[in-house]
Amino acid sequence: MRRRAVLAGIPAMLMADAAMAQPAGLDFRIIRAGSEVGRHSVRFREQAGVLEAVSDVRIEVKLMGFTVFRYRHETLEAWRGDRLQALESRLDKNGTRTECSARATGGAVLLRAAGGEARLPAQAAPMTWWRMATLRPGVPLIDPRKGEAVAPELRITPASGGSRVVVIGGEGADVLYDAAGTWVGFATTGEDGSAVRYERA
Repeated sequence: MRRRAVLAGIPAMLMADAAMAQPAGLDFRIIRAGSEVGRHSVRFREQAGVLEAVSDVRIEVKLMGFTVFRYRHETLEAWRGDRLQALESRLDKNGTRTECSARATGGAVLLRAAGGEARLPAQAAPMTWWRMATLRPGVPLIDPRKGEAVAPELRITPASGGSRVVVIGGEGADVLYDAAGTWVGFATTGEDGSAVRYERA
């Protein structure tokens, strides 16, 4: 995925004005059945008032030396302030590849995937976990793996000096953020029913 492809077409006025804070990169080990099976990293780059977030998830599960599950998901987001400007997602799951994209247009976000196009509210945002402000009531959510709008139930509570967001719907998720809003923990259920959790690398 190329940054130029995502940023192309964003109006010049959206690339200017006040710069936003650039968070540090994030790195997690993905743990299943007590063993590391992959990594999830997020890298950030701020340019002319637009924050780019590149997420890379790589998972490989082996059984008796043979790879039985392989997963690679790359997403590239461009944000200006609290509004998503562009999204590109590419998923390779056991050799089956899917893609989707989204772009701010007027007062909406246009989502494109294999199943067609959907016009979403301007506040729509992808569930890529690193951005705590995305997971709050009233924010229309996009599942970039499937390229579709989703509406899970969100339960938000204080936790260990920060916040905990429990996502109910689909495979579900338990997401932790520290007092500064930095993503620090994650747990979910794998397709085979196994417990999957993240540890900071």
